[in-house]
Amino acid sequence: MPYEISFAKQVPLLDRQEYINECCVGGDAVVNQLLPSVRSRCIDIQTNQEDWGWFIWFNKGRVKLAIDVFTDDPEQGLFRIHLTSPTKRFFLSDTVVDTPELEELRALIESQLAAWGGQAIRTTQLDRNYMS
Repeated sequence: MPYEISFAKQVPLLDRQEYINECCVGGDAVVNQLLPSVRSRCIDIQTNQEDWGWFIWFNKGRVKLAIDVFTDDPEQGLFRIHLTSPTKRFFLSDTVVDTPELEELRALIESQLAAWGGQAIRTTQLDRNYMS
């Protein structure tokens, strides 16, 4: 099942003009912190800013995984991360599945955030239809 990890961490901010929306402010710092550990374990890595936040999408073996970063309050450094393992279905939209790789990713991200000094780290398991 997908996970949501919420945490607090004051991060350096770029010029506000560099961010598409308020939900993107500071998410680049979170992505930059997590990216080295993802790069050392995974392949086909894509990362960028979207109008809803920042992302790191990648493969671990044949499994697709996604780290989506959302800023709730840039001044207080409040963030949420969604961890998912999307799977393509013929002629339908992606569906989210539970995989051992997703469990490994959850543990990795929790440990990376704690080592970085993230505060109030809370992990919640989401329903597979959390985006509906």
